Amino acid sequence: MSDNVLPLDGVRVIDFTDGPAGYAGRFLADLGADVVLVEPTEGVASRRAQPQHNGKSLRFATTHANKRGVVVDVTTVEGRANLLQLTDTADIFLESHPAGHLTELGVGQQLMRERNPRLVVASVTDFGQTGPYRDYRASEAAFVALSSLLTRSGAPGREPLMPPGELATQTAAVDVAFAAMLALFKAQRSGRGDYLDCSLFDLVVQDLDPGFGMAGTATMGQPLYNMPPGRPDVRMMYPIIPCVDGYVRMFIASAKQWRALFNWMGEPEELADPALEQLIGRFMNWSAKIQPAIVSFFADKTRDEIVSRAAELGIAVGPLNTASEILASDHVRERQSFTRAEIAPGVEAVIPNGYLEFGDRRTGFRYRAPELGEHTEAVLAEASQSQPSVTADIDARPLAGIRVLDLGVIVVGAETGRALADQGADVIKLENRAFIDGARQADAPNKVSYSFSLGNRGKRSLGLNLRSQAGKELFGRLVACSDVVLTNFKPGTLESLGLSFDELKAINPRIILVESSAMGSTGSWSKRMGYGPLVRATVGLTALWRHPDKPDGFGDDQTVYPDHAAARAGAAGVIAALIGRKRSDVGQRLRLAQMETVFCQLATEYARESLESGTLVAKGNSGEFDAPSGLYECVGEDSYCVVTVNGDADFANLTKVIGQPELAGQPEYATAADRVAHRDELDAAVNKWISPLTPREAQERLQAGGVAAGAAVHVKDLLTDPHLAARRQLGGLLQPGYDQPLEALMGPAQFENIPEPELRPAPMMAADTRDICRELLGMSDSEIDELVANGTLELANTENQ
Repeated sequence: MSDNVLPLDGVRVIDFTDGPAGYAGRFLADLGADVVLVEPTEGVASRRAQPQHNGKSLRFATTHANKRGVVVDVTTVEGRANLLQLTDTADIFLESHPAGHLTELGVGQQLMRERNPRLVVASVTDFGQTGPYRDYRASEAAFVALSSLLTRSGAPGREPLMPPGELATQTAAVDVAFAAMLALFKAQRSGRGDYLDCSLFDLVVQDLDPGFGMAGTATMGQPLYNMPPGRPDVRMMYPIIPCVDGYVRMFIASAKQWRALFNWMGEPEELADPALEQLIGRFMNWSAKIQPAIVSFFADKTRDEIVSRAAELGIAVGPLNTASEILASDHVRERQSFTRAEIAPGVEAVIPNGYLEFGDRRTGFRYRAPELGEHTEAVLAEASQSQPSVTADIDARPLAGIRVLDLGVIVVGAETGRALADQGADVIKLENRAFIDGARQADAPNKVSYSFSLGNRGKRSLGLNLRSQAGKELFGRLVACSDVVLTNFKPGTLESLGLSFDELKAINPRIILVESSAMGSTGSWSKRMGYGPLVRATVGLTALWRHPDKPDGFGDDQTVYPDHAAARAGAAGVIAALIGRKRSDVGQRLRLAQMETVFCQLATEYARESLESGTLVAKGNSGEFDAPSGLYECVGEDSYCVVTVNGDADFANLTKVIGQPELAGQPEYATAADRVAHRDELDAAVNKWISPLTPREAQERLQAGGVAAGAAVHVKDLLTDPHLAARRQLGGLLQPGYDQPLEALMGPAQFENIPEPELRPAPMMAADTRDICRELLGMSDSEIDELVANGTLELANTENQ
C-alpha cells in the first residue's frame, strides 16, 4: 500500500444516518472510503443543530466532512429505487432510523442484501433494535448517566459532573465503524455480508470508561462496583498542584521517582520517612505531609519550569493547559494535529486532523461536508460496478487465521489486542519479568489480577527477552508468520531495539505495525510520559472537565479516558489495514496519538473555539442551547437524574410530564433562547417535581412522556439493568483463581453472522511459552530449556516451581 493511498480506498459506504451515528461514516471516510451521505429533501436535522456560525451548523460540518452528498426522498417510489441503486454496488450501508422504519417503506435490509449479498448493513440506533429501552429518547447526558460514568465524574463531595463535549457518542461511533469493518473483512473472505444491530448505549457502556472493563490506577486495584458512592477522593493518585501560572498534574509511581522528587525539594525533613518510598505510604501521608510540602515548593515556579525539570529527573509531570493554549502550541503545530480549512461554505475554521496516521499520511480532514444534494446528479449517474463473487468456507469469527504479536501494556495497549482476540485473532502477548506490564503488578501468585484479566482475556502469553540478540531473532521468526504487531512504547523504543518498521517489513512485507503513544511519535512533547491523566491535563481536557463555579474543581480523577477510546480507534485501524492489505498485499505502519483521540472527539468544540475564542471552557451540567436541561437531584443517597430538552416539542412534552402544561404556552418560554434566559425558574419547576422520585422513577416517567432522561446509575446497577440483560451485554469470564465468573462486557454489535465473543481467560505470565515455541517456531523442549536457562525465554511460575 502506497503511503499516498488510504486503507479503505475503493470501499463504498452509503451513509443514511444523522446525529451521533454520522460520525461512524466520517471515521470510514477519513480512512479513505467513498462515503455518500443520503439526505431527505429538507436535509438531515443536524444541518440545523447548534452550535452554528454564520448560519452553518458546526456539528454538521465536523460530522459529515470528507463525504459526498445526495438527496433521496425515500417516501417516493423513485427515491426508494434510487436508494436501492446506491446499495446495489455498496460495501457498507449505515442507517440510523427508528427500528423497522425502512422495512415498512419497502427498502429494508433483507431486500438490500438479497440484491447485493455481499452488503454489510449496520442499523445504528440509540438503544438498539430490541430491549426494554428500544424506544427511549437519548441524549449525550442520558448515555453518560445510564452508563455509570456520570457517578464517577466530578470533584470529591460534589454532585456528578458531565464530561465536556460529546465524548460518549463520539467513542461509540468509532466502535460502530470497527464493527462494520469487521463484517466487511469477513464478507471479503466469505462472499456473504451481514446485518448489524448497533446500540449506541451498549457501546457507551463498553467503550467510554467501562464499569466492567480494564481500569487504571485511579481505582487503586478495586473493581469499580466496589468503589463507594459520592466521588471518593482519589486525588492523591494523580494530584493537581497549583503554581505561579496555573496548575500541573503529576504521578509518582516508583520509589526511584519519589527519591528524585525528594532530592529536588531539598530533602525536607518532614518527608524523610523511608515509608514514603512505597506507594501505600505516600497515600497514607498525602494530605497531612506530602501535599502541603509540594504545594509550597511549586508555589514560586511556572508550569514550564516544573515540567522541564521533572522531565530531566524522570518524574511524570504535565501542565494543565487550556484549549486556546493547545491550539497555539508548538507540539500540535509540529504534528499537524489540526488543520485550518473551509469546513462549510464561507466558514474557515481549525479542525482536528484525524485519529490515525497510515505511513506518512494522516487519515484526517480532506474536504468540507457537502451542501444539500451537492453530488446527487454525479453519484446517481455513476455506472454500476459488478461485485466479484467469492464463496469461501471460513471460520465464523472474522479474524480467524490472523496472528497478532501484542507488545502493548497497561490499558490502551491491552484493550487494542483484546478487541482483536474477541474476534478470533490469535493474540500473543510478549512480556518478560524484568520489564513487567504495570497492569500485572496486582497479580497474586498463580492468580491473574482482576483488571488484567478483563483487558487481556483470550490472549496467550510468551515470556521473551527482546533486549537479547537471541530474543530479537525469535521475535523476527514470529513476525515472519504473523500479521500484526501492536505496541504502545515510548516513541523510539522499537528503533532502539533494532525492531523498526523497516526492519520488520524486511522480514515480512505484509506486516502491519501499530504504534500507539501518548503525544505522538513526533513533535516536541513526543517523549513525555504517557499516563492517561497527564495526557488529559496536557491537552486541555482536565481544564474543561471542571465544576465551573470553582477554579480547582477538577472532576476527572476517577476516569481512564482516553485509553479505551484510543484503543478502539487503534483496533479499527488494524481492521482497515487488513482490508487495505487484501488489495495491495503489503503491510502498513499505523500510528496513533492518544491526545489526538481527544481532539477528534471534541472536533466541533475546537472548530467553534477557533471561530469564537473563549467558547471552549468548563460548562458544567446545564445544557447550553436549551432549557431546562441538566442534572437534577432525586431522593436517596447520591441519587440524580439527567433531563435533556432540545426544541419546542421536547419542552412541551416535559411540561406535561411535570404537571405544568401551561408553561409551554407562555411567551417567555417560546424559544430555546427564551428558555435559556429563564433557566433558573424552569430548573426550579423540574426540581420540585423530581425531588421526591428515585432516579429510575423519574427516568421512566419522563421517557414515557417523550423526554430524553437517564438515571445516574452506579456501576453495580449495571448488573441488574434490564436492557443490558435483554441484549446480553454482560457475560461471565471463567478466570482461574476466582470463585465466581467475572462480569465482562461483550460487543461491539449484535451480528447476524458473527457470534458474540467467546470469553476465554487471560493468561498467567509466560503460560504459553512452550506451546508457542513448539507450534510456531518448531522448537524442541531441549531448545526451549536452553533458552530459558540463558534468559532469552521465560516460563510460567508453575513450571519454575
